[in-house]
Amino acid sequence: MYRLTDSEPLIRLPEVTWAEVADTYLELGRISDGLPHFRAIMSTTEAKRHSAERARASGVMTHAEVLGLIVPITETLFDDSATVSLAFHAQLMVMFGFPTIPESLALQTAFGRRVGEQQHLKLVRLSDRAQRRGLSVDEYVDDLRRRNAVEHDHLVRKFLGKISHEPDESRLETAVSILRRTAALAPEELRPPVLCAIAWMLWARGRGVLALAHLAEALRIEPGHVLACGLMLHFSGTTPKWTRSWSWREKGNCGGWSPCSTRS
Repeated sequence: MYRLTDSEPLIRLPEVTWAEVADTYLELGRISDGLPHFRAIMSTTEAKRHSAERARASGVMTHAEVLGLIVPITETLFDDSATVSLAFHAQLMVMFGFPTIPESLALQTAFGRRVGEQQHLKLVRLSDRAQRRGLSVDEYVDDLRRRNAVEHDHLVRKFLGKISHEPDESRLETAVSILRRTAALAPEELRPPVLCAIAWMLWARGRGVLALAHLAEALRIEPGHVLACGLMLHFSGTTPKWTRSWSWREKGNCGGWSPCSTRS
């Protein structure tokens, strides 16, 4: 059974029907029952591209390669011909349960497919190092986080907002809208990593207060959530370098967010 917390939510998510929630739970059950096999849902364009790439590979996909599916899955969010079905939302919930996926989706959304591919290559290297240490990728990444030993390369600097290059506002807006529905459909215990990705994308748009509210909700559900705690600490002390010359306003509720003036 999925756990439901007794306290009141701290943010307002989109309204969903009980029928939609029930059907989403069924999709989660199908995914769980099918493991270790995993059927990825993505747009036709992304499926063709992925199939062409896999044609050059051989054998069963590794754990790192399965996590690399987040690249075409993320790009599917921005494919106008794709339908974001309840099964797709359930797939996102499952993918978000793996370390690095919330960060990968957020960064790729903000800075494009190439950054997502670079994240995947980094994950493959992490997988190799983890294997040499007798650890799973998840265990190795968690260990790096606990020891504050994550390499501060250009991907990490992007994630920390330490560059001037601006993210793609349209992609961020689209992804936030879709992921807020994912969070609304998800069992509460699966929401924290989704809320973390949303929070980062809001913060990237200069919406620090709203980002912190999403992190507070993640921590209400799962106190001590590693990514939520780290982002809460970072967001409380800084704003992205690319937003520091911007002027923004908040609309007064958790659903609205937009720039109020052009950049100076």
